[in-house]
Amino acid sequence: MKRRLSVAIIGAGMSGLFMGYHLKRAGVEFTIFEKRAAAGGTWDANTYPGLHVDVLTRNYEFPFARSHHWSKRYAPGEEVRWYLANFARAQGLLPRIRFGCEATGAVWADGAWTVSLADGSSQVFDIVVAATGFLRVPQVPRVAGRESFGGRQFHSSQWDHSLDLGDKAIRYAVVGTGSSGVQIVSALGKLGNEVTHFIRTPQWMQVKDNPRYTLREKLILRVPALARRYDARMAALRVKTDGNETWRLVPGPDREEMNRRFRKVLAEEIPDPELRARFTPAETLGVKRIAKTPDYYRVVQRPNVHPVFGGISRVEPGGIVDAGGRLHEADVIVWATGFDAHAYMRPMNVTGPGGRTLDEAWRDGVTAFKAVGVPGFPDFFLLCGPFAPVNSLTIPTTLAHEVGYLMRLIEQIAETGRGYAPTAEATEKFLDRVRAALPGTTYSEGANWYSQTVGVPVIWPFTRAEHEAQYADLQLSDFDPYPLTPARPHDLASRD
Repeated sequence: MKRRLSVAIIGAGMSGLFMGYHLKRAGVEFTIFEKRAAAGGTWDANTYPGLHVDVLTRNYEFPFARSHHWSKRYAPGEEVRWYLANFARAQGLLPRIRFGCEATGAVWADGAWTVSLADGSSQVFDIVVAATGFLRVPQVPRVAGRESFGGRQFHSSQWDHSLDLGDKAIRYAVVGTGSSGVQIVSALGKLGNEVTHFIRTPQWMQVKDNPRYTLREKLILRVPALARRYDARMAALRVKTDGNETWRLVPGPDREEMNRRFRKVLAEEIPDPELRARFTPAETLGVKRIAKTPDYYRVVQRPNVHPVFGGISRVEPGGIVDAGGRLHEADVIVWATGFDAHAYMRPMNVTGPGGRTLDEAWRDGVTAFKAVGVPGFPDFFLLCGPFAPVNSLTIPTTLAHEVGYLMRLIEQIAETGRGYAPTAEATEKFLDRVRAALPGTTYSEGANWYSQTVGVPVIWPFTRAEHEAQYADLQLSDFDPYPLTPARPHDLASRD
């Protein structure tokens, strides 16, 4: 006799939809709480011009939901948004999603989780899965005078669509050199808009063409056997362009070759040695996430695009003053300054047994056991949580490994009638393994958004095979058991 479980999933982005799909197939009751009005998560929130996925689109699909409708090898954001919304509809997940319903807290009491919602209501669940993603809380720097700006300003994830991109009289200032900033500058620059790009420190970028799928390719992708061969060719091409997966992990000839390759491409893209020197990063290649672009370097050499190096001094009503004291006039400021990479589900408040909060548990740095659980928080699980390989694996690959593991754990919860949280010992053993692997990796050679003021850098310094292997064997000895709320009579009914 199995206990019938109820699961709350926080977020209807890629992770939440992936988890919901598997719970539905397993016959487990669940509700997805999504604060936005549509599914898609970050792909619904981010709608800025130039947005595209920076891994091969075929690798960004769910393996159980192949699509043949992509227009480019690296799909535009609106196509990814359509794909996820269509997946939710086609798989019957929409009735399970409560849109416009933000989860503000979760409290463990009497062997169950009470999830509080922004409308003041609450609901009780056996299990909570935080599928909120890792880049969702915008970060805008504290720059003197920012409130005095006389034009429009917004974070890149909150694009103002009332702007007429065809109005060439509008002068844009874009701050930030991560993927968002690079994509926005490229798009605006190609449209002929006046763009000033503020570059505090130049970052390494990989130049990758983004061709449209031909009719022949689209037909090939409709035939599974031919599609597998096509994917194999793309995988081989990726190794040729991106290098093998270990060059970031261990020093040696492969890393040296990647450095030569990036410098060679930079020289080809920017012939002017003085400008090239200004765009050449001082940091080690691979310290930070590498932005992918087909044309940024060429776009910033156009007369309507103006790179400004050295950071920002202050904002004035008419624009931005650079570190040298020069005012750059602007009508719009776009803060492409990234996200709080260590927020995860926060500002949602999570309180475990004994009143201990997740903020208290993470006071000495965010942490998790195998990226999916936190000691002392039973039946509270994360997807793409701390130490997930967001630096190296695609999200669907990561989710396939994590969700497979969690589904087996959920089956154990149903079988045993107990809740489970990772033990402190198992978590520390996992963290020790990460600590030991970091020296020698490119990630350890400078500051990046994986770094923490305290605690272990939140990075996965291993291979894809090692990521899959760590979830291959579920050991209940890695978990502390907790009593669940007494089962009601209907909870004891056997599932089909």
